[in-house]
Amino acid sequence: MTLRLSDVTGFLIASRIPNLLIIAYTQFATAKFLTGVDISRILQLDFLLLMISTAMIGAGGYIINDYFDQKIDMINRPGKVVVGPDLRRRLALLSHIALSITGIATGFYIDPMIGVVHVFSTGALFTYSFAIKRVLLLGTLTVSFLTILTILLVMVFFHDISILAIVYALFGCASVFTRETLKDIISSKGEQAFGVQSVPIVWGLKGAKLVIYLVCLAGISLLTVYLLAIPNWSVRLFFGGLLPFILWFIYKLIKADKIQDFKNLKTFIDFIIVAGLVSMSLV
Repeated sequence: MTLRLSDVTGFLIASRIPNLLIIAYTQFATAKFLTGVDISRILQLDFLLLMISTAMIGAGGYIINDYFDQKIDMINRPGKVVVGPDLRRRLALLSHIALSITGIATGFYIDPMIGVVHVFSTGALFTYSFAIKRVLLLGTLTVSFLTILTILLVMVFFHDISILAIVYALFGCASVFTRETLKDIISSKGEQAFGVQSVPIVWGLKGAKLVIYLVCLAGISLLTVYLLAIPNWSVRLFFGGLLPFILWFIYKLIKADKIQDFKNLKTFIDFIIVAGLVSMSLV
């Protein structure tokens, strides 16, 4: 099989390079700012391999999801479909297999427990792509849990439990759950055509909004407890400053009724997630 330039560019786009860099930064920031581990241990080769292997598992997951979602994406975003038009389907599948096997093997080289987690993550991502995402709530919960694993892997690597890291993992879980629910609303037209049982399809727009309200309430409660518990005024001021924005988000969600409204809200949640990552350096 001759490799085309479009296959290479398609592979890079489907791998979501910016998202992979965020995954690597999240693990580095967790180790540097949330666990209290000495910088010399963070600069070791094995930790670099942890970040690389986690990114490989993530890239494989993104590619296989695009592979199975090609028909849905042709309806929801026909001008942005990569797997098929650019990256040939066979190469996409081979890329997923190569990235996943290499990531898992690297994980076992680092630590058998890391390897086991990578096997679980790969299986979850593959199953999510062709089956789990079509089950009510289960797909969104799966993606949210895998977000937690990105941070928890750092604690597994250093054999160190950090309350701060767990709190950030839960905050990330709530943010990603909200983002994925908004994505389901945006993509409901294409997903409904192929039998996906997402929250907005089964429970309607009002039901999807109610789920987001409940998640936001849980997130604000968790954030309040966290801010009261830590003796760090920099973090308190940073997250305290986010609370008005979260309330603004809820207000805009109440008013939202068009697809563009939900796209804008998803972008806003991306901002919240990035702000959370930046705040790690304040701890």
